[in-house]
Amino acid sequence: KLLIKPNDGSNQLKDNQILHEHTPNLTWKESKWLRALTKMSIVCKGILTADDAKLALEYGANGIVVSNHDGRQVDTGLPAIECLKDIVDFVNGRCEIFIDSGIRTGTDILKCLALGAKGVLIGRPILYGLACGGNKGVEAVLNLLQRDLMFDMASCSLTKIEQINERILYKYQQ
Repeated sequence: KLLIKPNDGSNQLKDNQILHEHTPNLTWKESKWLRALTKMSIVCKGILTADDAKLALEYGANGIVVSNHDGRQVDTGLPAIECLKDIVDFVNGRCEIFIDSGIRTGTDILKCLALGAKGVLIGRPILYGLACGGNKGVEAVLNLLQRDLMFDMASCSLTKIEQINERILYKYQQ
């Protein structure tokens, strides 16, 4: 049996309770219900396949976040960046595509934008900055990422975000 607090039998959890807590309870049916309630944009996070992107579009998503939740859910899952291009190609402009999971450097941002993401979500580095320096730490992280991205863009002879495209990526061809 698993314990939440050591030496406290009152908080013992059964295996099936733990499985239930980590099993998604939301289905695409709830997405349809949510769409009926609001005219606000709905963005679906955790999309890693074209099949899931198709469902997100069918159920009214205005945006998609390609994400493996930074590997916290299934640490051997596909990296989000490896799924990005297939989803961008499938969606073909029908909604905005964003990405998170593993964004740590300006080079990561550049690659994601080159593969077609409209933008990137930066989680863990922001939290590290916040933990280490409060709002000044967050500002320092964002400034570092911006400088890193600008340097990487300059290395590719780019001066504007709009110039970033897939041609800057190296692909080995036999």
